Amino acid sequence: MHSTIDTRILHITQQAAHYGIGTMSLGEALTAALVLDRSDWLDERGYSIAEALDRIGPHWAARLAEVARKFHTEVTQARLRFSFEIVPHHSDTGGYTLRLLSDGQEIGGGQFCPRGKSVQFADEQSAYDEALAAGCSWLADKQTEIFPELSH
Repeated sequence: MHSTIDTRILHITQQAAHYGIGTMSLGEALTAALVLDRSDWLDERGYSIAEALDRIGPHWAARLAEVARKFHTEVTQARLRFSFEIVPHHSDTGGYTLRLLSDGQEIGGGQFCPRGKSVQFADEQSAYDEALAAGCSWLADKQTEIFPELSH
């Protein structure tokens, strides 16, 4: 019996994380808000935590913590899917190569050199800082694409 309830709550939570609670039934919206710890969603629907727990019922309320653990494990795995690395150049031009990775495979990147033909940076540190900023920005965008509602 738990697996059916867990599957349903997990599906509701995944939908809410992707699309919000705007089109969900009241019970679904409250369930998602509780699992995702979104007090703003509870406020939006005019419910306190206690009222939301009462509304969804004891069987679903009893499964919230377990489903929340499953969901957050899923989110962590999805976030670990994307990464980046900055590799220093060992040449006269210096600088860095930014490698954007998905499941360990390079899917993009760029060159950040202080002495180059295109974009030039004031020094090695500036080139590194720019590569780091570009990698962090790309990673944040990827994570927001996966679970946009979690970026609140």
